[in-house]
Amino acid sequence: MQRADHGGFYPNWLTWQLQNYVSMKRTPLTLGSLLAFLSISAGLAVFLLSGCAAVRSALDIENPRYSIRNIHPRLDIAIPLSSSSVDIDFDLEVDNPNGVGLRLDQIDFNLFINEARVFDSISEQNINIPANGRGDVRLRTRIGYQNIRSLWTEMVDIVSGRQRAKYELRGNAYYQTPVGRLKLPVTVFSTR
Repeated sequence: MQRADHGGFYPNWLTWQLQNYVSMKRTPLTLGSLLAFLSISAGLAVFLLSGCAAVRSALDIENPRYSIRNIHPRLDIAIPLSSSSVDIDFDLEVDNPNGVGLRLDQIDFNLFINEARVFDSISEQNINIPANGRGDVRLRTRIGYQNIRSLWTEMVDIVSGRQRAKYELRGNAYYQTPVGRLKLPVTVFSTR
């Protein structure tokens, strides 16, 4: 070991490191280094954003298929008649053809009965649909007498089983996916 000028004992390489550090001059940030930093940052941002698009296209998320499995209409007659309503519960099956699971957060839909628009609704969900699997969603609606006054007789016949009805749901489903939230169209119908 050698004795350094400051009175302590250090190996040669440490003394050399300390002397080089002390002799380095600090220079202010130049325009060139600022431009280099900005270029590297922009390149990194482009790389990350193109990576997200590549992941999305690699996953190629398809719209699930929908089918109405069960329809449960119930007639609630009250006096006065204007307080009456029809409650309709739908069991909607969602068939996920994708290789990744989806979480159904919300469905907004219009309900048509025999091609007459009778109701608009939003149903908050939190249903996990497995990859290449199926899930069931329960949609509940209450249609007041004021909304279906022109269809009242027809609705009574449908609920009582004297007439068949064509039910149609049109709207959008909102899914959480590995690439973010997706809005996908929903159209499904059934005759009962």
